[in-house]
Amino acid sequence: MPKKYHSFCQLFVLRLAIQVGLATCMLSLLSCDKAQPTSYLIPKEIRSVDLANDTSPVQSAPVADSTSRPMQVLPDMAKAAKEAGVINYKVPDGWEELPPSGIRKVNLMVEDENGRAELTVLAFPGDVGGQLANINRWRGQIGLETVDAEMLSAFTNPYSISGHGGLYVRLEGNPKSILGGLLPFHGYTWFFKFLGDSGTVLANEAAMKGFIDSVRLEDTNH
Repeated sequence: MPKKYHSFCQLFVLRLAIQVGLATCMLSLLSCDKAQPTSYLIPKEIRSVDLANDTSPVQSAPVADSTSRPMQVLPDMAKAAKEAGVINYKVPDGWEELPPSGIRKVNLMVEDENGRAELTVLAFPGDVGGQLANINRWRGQIGLETVDAEMLSAFTNPYSISGHGGLYVRLEGNPKSILGGLLPFHGYTWFFKFLGDSGTVLANEAAMKGFIDSVRLEDTNH
């Protein structure tokens, strides 16, 4: 092979090697510029519902008899009680009269050797759930079972209160009892509840009836 041709071949191979090397380097640089995948740690969302501290307003209070209409709790009970009218009465001998407060129109208390009892008078607009519901509510307060309408006559009697037709209620429990009166009067229902230790309540039944007999209601809105 001529010497001149041999030199030409060597020069061609050298140039080819240089071009391949440059191409390889270019590819490496391009691959380095490509965006690499990135991993992110996203914390889990923390959610909690605190039911125990729910302070949503309660619209009504359930009565002891779940089949009865609930007793509506008014947003301004003191105002409603004031608008019910004026009550005049005589305090039984030996009873202590406490100042009216909140929705209580009358607040009396008596103590004896058997214990103590308290008489409160309240007035609410409307029928407040109905006669049966209110009596069952009282029964529940002293641990008695609810009853149906057919059983009311066993412990209630018609009773005149302030010259109007009311109802007298006698609920004997253990250890507490209730003597009471219910009276619909000019769009309101008046509640006369004598609640306390059974011995004291029953021993003062005559005084309780004497109090109811002394009651005179005045409807200042009519």
